[in-house]
Amino acid sequence: MKLPVDDATLASWSTLLGLTDEQTAETLAAIEETLRVGYEHRPDELRDTSFDQLISDMDADEAALMFLISGLRQSGHPEAAYAIEVRGIFATLRDLQQTR
Repeated sequence: MKLPVDDATLASWSTLLGLTDEQTAETLAAIEETLRVGYEHRPDELRDTSFDQLISDMDADEAALMFLISGLRQSGHPEAAYAIEVRGIFATLRDLQQTR
């Protein structure tokens, strides 16, 4: 699986979080696993869409958030990962309420 960012950006994110090459690989594997679970439970309207097609529609901000959350867990900061995850959920809910 390839995130929708170039290798330099991915390397920068890893450096920012202080991840080793192994932790970066584990972070990417965790992201792919999460996305594949979501793919298995996708709505009927997307049944004819491949996993790679859906991933290619992901924007860089979504990838950055997923990498940050997973990377923080890999680097031993699960509380920070959880806090960011919760803020992301609340921001999404707030955005949904504003579009109604």
